[in-house]
Amino acid sequence: MTPSIRWLAGAVGGHRTAFLSTLAANLTSQLALWGIALTCAWLVGHGSLTSGVPAALVLLATAAAWWESYVAHDLAYLVLARLRGQAYEAIARIAPARLLGRRSGDLSAVVLSDIETLEWLFAHTLAQLITSLVVLTAGTVAAFLINPWLPLVSLPLACLVLTVPLWLRRFSSRHGSAMRAATADLHADVVDTVQGLREILAFGAVDRRRALLADKTRRLARAQTANAARGGLEAAFTDVLLSAAAAASLAVVALTVSSPADAPLAMVLAAGSLAPAAQVALLLKEYGSLRASADRVHTLVTAPANVTPSREVRAEPGDVVFEDVRFRYTPEGPEVLKGVSFTIPQGRTVALVGPSGAGKSTCVSLLLRYWDPDAGRITIGGVPLAQASSLVTVVPQDVHLFAGTVADNVRLGAPSADVEGPLATAQLPIDPRTVVGERGVALSGGQRARVAIARALATGAPVLVLDEAVANLDTSTEERLASALEVAAAGRTTLVIAHRPATIRRADHVVVLDDGRVVAQGTFAEVSHWLE
Repeated sequence: MTPSIRWLAGAVGGHRTAFLSTLAANLTSQLALWGIALTCAWLVGHGSLTSGVPAALVLLATAAAWWESYVAHDLAYLVLARLRGQAYEAIARIAPARLLGRRSGDLSAVVLSDIETLEWLFAHTLAQLITSLVVLTAGTVAAFLINPWLPLVSLPLACLVLTVPLWLRRFSSRHGSAMRAATADLHADVVDTVQGLREILAFGAVDRRRALLADKTRRLARAQTANAARGGLEAAFTDVLLSAAAAASLAVVALTVSSPADAPLAMVLAAGSLAPAAQVALLLKEYGSLRASADRVHTLVTAPANVTPSREVRAEPGDVVFEDVRFRYTPEGPEVLKGVSFTIPQGRTVALVGPSGAGKSTCVSLLLRYWDPDAGRITIGGVPLAQASSLVTVVPQDVHLFAGTVADNVRLGAPSADVEGPLATAQLPIDPRTVVGERGVALSGGQRARVAIARALATGAPVLVLDEAVANLDTSTEERLASALEVAAAGRTTLVIAHRPATIRRADHVVVLDDGRVVAQGTFAEVSHWLE
């Protein structure tokens, strides 16, 4: 059993009552069915068919089967809900650094498809494996008591049936991994296609995209076919062994049972060893696919945090200070910030400028605590940023709006906030109940920027980051937004990332970065020669 499967098996620990109920219901169902079979065999052997099977056993078997189906699926869905919550928490914990290079469609495949695949493990495998082994043991002991020769034939063949999944486990693991990878790859391309449909249509790439999806679909089909062929081969081996075991058991009964009346009972007891073994082999047939999904979920959920966990303290607004901050994105990569130091006085606005690659966006990412500095520190009011990050909010360059209303998007960081005030400050005269559509498609670029401003203001955070908030807007729209941004920044400690001189001039202080270093600081007039 792999670490990921052991981890998932341990996930039922939080639902012990549901698991024990599943175990009890499945065991009761198996034993009741076995009791019906034994009763029928005894009646056949003694010519008492008119007596009939006790109704209590039939009712017990029926009720136990229904109850087992209910509690097993209830257990499965409880665990799956917990796993989805853990996956969401993991994505939030490791973003953005450990998500670099991972496609959103691949992540959604883990959260949706892979976790859904694990339903088979919790609803149809764990408890059933245990009860099958219990019934196998009980059947073997009962058969030995009736006829000591029966277990000598049925038990070795039953054990051989249990080993069938092991014969092809290497292929099972390979096929399962290939199938889950192909599923995730196709899912990621479908998500990319939907998100980029406008560009695909604009550049006449519909046929090429269709061909790509068709190729990925064929790849998935090949993986599914290979997995199904291997599963069919396992089933064939199992059937051959079960047939041989049944024939051998029949021969033993014919040769050793002295009373014909006991022959049906002896055959049922022999089947009591074979049927559970067959069920275990059937349950393990999809082990490769389960393991592949478990590995993908386990890798995501157990990924270490991107930043050092810390406890927030009651921090007061104050100066934002970068002190000799150094940072590189990977241990082997180049140093992006090389001892950056500057101060944003409380209530003032500082513009951070410089050429592309100078380190401006990295400073913003560190201030938003997407990463931690490798050396140096960032403080707010003298408190380390790790303990005061809740004081910072941002208006990003690429505004992401969620499907829903304007009010829903404004309240993203403050669920109980009044939206009228922030919308008025952002100069967005729009009904808060207006539905914006996915990614804000119903709004213009300027309107989306204003919603982002209102969303930042609604949090009440005293430190505001404007990360090239107007970079994608035309000049006239930028001018109309300028006053809204000035009002938003009033009384707040504000860091502005900008390229346009008109935006930089509005700052109280300008910090010029170049090649990860501060090369100049001062008023716009004092550093203007660095901006030419």
